[in-house]
Amino acid sequence: MLQDILDAANLYDEGVKQVMARREHWLKKHEELKNHLKEIADYLNNNTAYKQGFYVDTFHAFNEEMNGTCAEMPSVTFRSGDMPLLVTFRNNMGEKKAFIEEGFRITFNPTITGQVIVLLFPHHNGLNDGIPPYASLAVIDDPAEITMDFINEVITQGIKSAFSSSFTGMGKQKDTNEVNEAVKPHGQPIPHHNIIGFKRYETTEKVK
Repeated sequence: MLQDILDAANLYDEGVKQVMARREHWLKKHEELKNHLKEIADYLNNNTAYKQGFYVDTFHAFNEEMNGTCAEMPSVTFRSGDMPLLVTFRNNMGEKKAFIEEGFRITFNPTITGQVIVLLFPHHNGLNDGIPPYASLAVIDDPAEITMDFINEVITQGIKSAFSSSFTGMGKQKDTNEVNEAVKPHGQPIPHHNIIGFKRYETTEKVK
């Protein structure tokens, strides 16, 4: 009987070893991942028709209470640059106001268990109310199992899903249902923004 209790208590030791092994795997794998994402970003920056720009960032877990970081849990983010919405407002004082849409982010984020969750933060802009929720693209149980072919698939799917949240893609909602369906196994589908509308003001003034 005591042996059964000891076996149960020793589950903690097994769990700690598993967590530490996953974290060690991520510390090694995230460098390979970062370099591969930079290759993707460079390729896109040199070959895409529309040049919003693509970038790779590394972040560390941050504790606000003591302003400290945790080097053992770096995250890697693949993101796109901001895009102008191509609308400019002017008033009779000569002032101008333009709007931009913030780029999407695909973040490979390690968790306290040593697993890695891949999150998509979609586009958003100041003409929509609030920031749209993120979606989970994948949960990686052991970072050692990450392959660059898998990363290519995640980035491809993430960009397609992000496109449907952009002002450039929101008009194609009916054509992107299959994209959202592909996201569902690991999280909620990317919500589509409402079509942007503006208040109308009747005026006889000529706007230049």
